[in-house]
Amino acid sequence: MPYQEKRAWFMLGVIAITLAAYFAFISLVRFDSVSLTVFALAGFLGLRTSKRRRGEVTYDERDRQIERQALVATMCVFYALILVLSLAVDFTHRWDTSVSLWMVIQIFWAVSLVTWGIKALIVIVMYHRGANA
Repeated sequence: MPYQEKRAWFMLGVIAITLAAYFAFISLVRFDSVSLTVFALAGFLGLRTSKRRRGEVTYDERDRQIERQALVATMCVFYALILVLSLAVDFTHRWDTSVSLWMVIQIFWAVSLVTWGIKALIVIVMYHRGANA
């Protein structure tokens, strides 16, 4: 299994745990400034093994192409989700009332984690497709 695919599986695990904890927490506390602290679990996405730093893992052209395609697809999904959720919040709260800052920040973090998860899924799928990813 390539290093990039292992990393994608690790990212999916961290994102699933973070989102599960977030939804469990907001079901108890509702949208509050305190429920934003659950996204601190996403900090584990920054963990890396030392292989990459010592130069033992090298990316070839296929790895770079998979990374580029996954990044472009995720950025498109990210902007689309931000737009859709922002409009949904505006419609549900009416246009003349304000939306709390904590809700906007929580929407941003949730969408960010979902898009990282989509990127990880795209990387895994492209590696399983083979050389014509």
